[in-house]
Amino acid sequence: MIQRIHAPFTISALFLIFITSLVPLRMATAIQPDKVFVINEGAFGQANASVTVFYPSTGERVSDVFSAGNDRLLGDVANDAQWINGKLYIVVNNSHKIEVVDPQSYKSKQTIFIDSDTHGGSPRKILQVAPDKAYVTNLFGNNISVIDLASGAETGTIDVGPGPEGIVRSGGFAFVALSGLGQGNEVAVIDIERDELVTRLEVGDNPVHLAVAPDGNVWSVATGNYGFDDNFQYDPDLETFGQIVIINSATLEISGRFETGGHPGKLVFVDEDHALLQHDGLRLIDVDNLSLIEEPFLDRTIYSFDVTEHIHVSEPSVYITVVPDFASSGRVIRYGYDGEAVDSFQAGIGPGAIAFWYQEATGLEHDILIADRIRLNQNYPNPFNPKTFISYELPVGGHVRLDVYDTLGRLVATLVDGRVPAGDHAVTFNAAGFVSGLYLYRLSFEDYSISRQMLLIK
Repeated sequence: MIQRIHAPFTISALFLIFITSLVPLRMATAIQPDKVFVINEGAFGQANASVTVFYPSTGERVSDVFSAGNDRLLGDVANDAQWINGKLYIVVNNSHKIEVVDPQSYKSKQTIFIDSDTHGGSPRKILQVAPDKAYVTNLFGNNISVIDLASGAETGTIDVGPGPEGIVRSGGFAFVALSGLGQGNEVAVIDIERDELVTRLEVGDNPVHLAVAPDGNVWSVATGNYGFDDNFQYDPDLETFGQIVIINSATLEISGRFETGGHPGKLVFVDEDHALLQHDGLRLIDVDNLSLIEEPFLDRTIYSFDVTEHIHVSEPSVYITVVPDFASSGRVIRYGYDGEAVDSFQAGIGPGAIAFWYQEATGLEHDILIADRIRLNQNYPNPFNPKTFISYELPVGGHVRLDVYDTLGRLVATLVDGRVPAGDHAVTFNAAGFVSGLYLYRLSFEDYSISRQMLLIK
């Protein structure tokens, strides 16, 4: 439940669910990020990857902020960037490393190296899976590197299968797309608590991209086989076409699929009813009917795209990247949700991944962000004994308190009490000294709170 806090917490509030409307149902304008970080891949073997920063409110663009902040180059082929604990983790594929960058100073706070000799290197994507742990997919190593976020050390690997690329988390599992460098057709499922491969599910040829739907299920985009033989000659008999396969994140079974045709790419959910799919430009997907909407959202060639964080009362902005070649500068174009271009700016060579930074918000905008974008996820595992993992998301930084109560309304543990930056966060609750039974954990942020139940069984 999510609600404003107006009175002292009482037991009567423990197991009730409230829905509070704080703002009108629609607003005319979207809440924009403070900064847009564009990760420019650069040309392979040239070590000229870079980061461009764009300020949507002013239209200002700043080039190559990493080099300016660190007096050195970013490296060779930067292909992913994720916010983890308020820092931007940039995966630099051909340099076998991850740079941990401060979003204000652009200085690297840490460099995490992936052992290219032992573990195959070639890191592609990074994902935080626990308070102190992240997974990194190694394309040529056929494995996942396990990273200790506190020390930056690579503590081990998990063999998953050929060509791991995209990775997402839902519940207590990580899902990994096994592209097999174009020849794979499976998604690997990893138990996060044990760092063990659970199963592999067949999802169609050449899966690269994964996305988690609002209902928690995982959507795999199978790009299909482009039809080239070992000598890079086209053979129409080898070509297969794209499809989307839906994985039930609770049962770990295939629950649906539909063909898209062509060779689709990245997928991003816009809301509960629609997703955007990279497919001859951009196409909208009708989530309920599992079908492509006939009219293209954007009919033009794009290299990559992403969608701003958004809320039910506002419409997102769509940022696309355009790459003419890997020897000259690319461009980024911002579109409204009506498909009309808003503005554009020059980026570096090969703009690909985009990361949105929401620093602060004020007034009604601040209330809207918190009311709709603060998240407290269901603990995992649940039921549990004696440890469980609790994750939450903050739209802006601020003071957070995460408490645990028993069924009598008594405070039994405080897991977080202090200032926390915007982004995804997680903690572990150890109930070794507690009796079996139902407990409630409650996240308080400014004058809002969210609560969920969990069950300890010994």
